[in-house]
Amino acid sequence: MAVRAIVVGSLVMDLSFLVPKRPEPGEVVIATGFATFRGGKGYNQAIALARLGADVTFVGAVGDDAWGREFIASLEAERVDASRMVVIPDAGTSVAAPMVTPDGDVAFVHAPAANALLTPEAVADLPACDVLLLQGEVPVETSIAAARVVERYGALVMLNPAPAHGITPELIEVAAILTPNEIEARDLARSAGDPVAVARMLAAGRRGAVITLGERGAAWAIDGQSGHAYPPSIVAIDATGAGDSFCAALAVALVEGQPAADAVRFACAARAAAATVRGAEPGLPDRRMVEALLGR
Repeated sequence: MAVRAIVVGSLVMDLSFLVPKRPEPGEVVIATGFATFRGGKGYNQAIALARLGADVTFVGAVGDDAWGREFIASLEAERVDASRMVVIPDAGTSVAAPMVTPDGDVAFVHAPAANALLTPEAVADLPACDVLLLQGEVPVETSIAAARVVERYGALVMLNPAPAHGITPELIEVAAILTPNEIEARDLARSAGDPVAVARMLAAGRRGAVITLGERGAAWAIDGQSGHAYPPSIVAIDATGAGDSFCAALAVALVEGQPAADAVRFACAARAAAATVRGAEPGLPDRRMVEALLGR
């Protein structure tokens, strides 16, 4: 039986620039390439879940514009339930400008737009699910409301606390699994120690924490166990969406009952697969791609 997943989160149209380096204050950097991609943490995680074989319901907000209609059509094409999507007439669909350097690393400028207007009413009637994925790009009160709804189903609640500055203690409290990157983990734990030790700190009093470390894999602490998982070797092209692929794969693996160490390895392989392709959505891997990397 397929994993039943709900994602409450953001949709962002990425105006993606390839740059030799990111600009300093007052500097103009000439891009070596440009393309547009559908993205946003919520959207990426929903598509990645669907490609990994989950049954996915997505709740998010877009503007009444061409980009918003494009997002809804794409969700439906990927067999994601988009019936709870909110279209806001007086707001535009969110936009970001990823700046990708030759090593595949990426930084963003982001305008939240419709994402900031997703209200708790949108999540009042969520269906039964096995796992709920949340991030920090929609209002905190909406994410908390969604978590309260799925509590009745005994669902696993996974929080990707990005961006970390918008995460509240109340939102962290409703999460069973935290999936920060290394910088976010340090902010949340107020510690810059060994990543496995930081994961244990974040896991105190809750089910688990998994810290993504880019090309160094992930540090994790789940159900009293902890460790460091390493990814397969790849040539990174673009890290946009790689962390979202990690979150989706981790959710699927944990709900399937894979041991924690295996689940984190599976997620690391999904992240690596995503980083080998230019753009967020094109790089979101299917299960065959992830298992091929694991087998290698």
